[in-house]
Amino acid sequence: MRTEANGPAGRGRPADPGIERRVLAAALTVYGEVGWAGFTLDRVARRAPVGKAALYRRWPTKEDLLLAALEHLAEPPGDEADPTDLRGCLIGMTEQVIDMFVGPKALVLPRVLIEASQYPPRFDDMVQNIVRARFGTVRTVIQAAADRGELPARTPPDLIIDAIMGRVISLIVLTPGARRATINAERDRYAASITDFVLRAIAGLARDPRVSREPLAPRSGCSVAGTP
Repeated sequence: MRTEANGPAGRGRPADPGIERRVLAAALTVYGEVGWAGFTLDRVARRAPVGKAALYRRWPTKEDLLLAALEHLAEPPGDEADPTDLRGCLIGMTEQVIDMFVGPKALVLPRVLIEASQYPPRFDDMVQNIVRARFGTVRTVIQAAADRGELPARTPPDLIIDAIMGRVISLIVLTPGARRATINAERDRYAASITDFVLRAIAGLARDPRVSREPLAPRSGCSVAGTP
């Protein structure tokens, strides 16, 4: 992948430090609107807007450009995240999941999931990279919380991640389209509410004598939580 912010600027003309950010944001928007079949560098250049020459210097093909843009859909938690703050990390993950479905990038992920099996083979790898970047750190945080006794022993990280994902998807599906903007507008409140509900449910299961204490069998293949 080329992200040639390191390439030489034209003589007498300083490099635009915002060009890469604008182009990658425009690429995600265009792809979400028209999919792979309608995705072109010319379309992205008009949307950014940037000169086509600058675009082609950095990303010679539309596949190069889209793969670079998709990496920005998969930004992992920032360095400021406290790995010992289970609730805070889960709220952050839930906010990202909400963003994937009702935020400005909401059209991108469904298209990638559908088109990964139809278009460039590298798409499927990129989908898995998105999954791992989104959820890999959270799995480690959950496991550490279980190890130190903050969660019931042997709590599968996938159980918590799947519960949060399922609740977010249920919320979106059951909310009429005209009202989904309110989910995005109140993202922080929804994320905290969903996280607290899942953590209370996990604690309740641990106290229920009818619930098996055997850990769930590991999944085969790569799960939505990025489990190998």
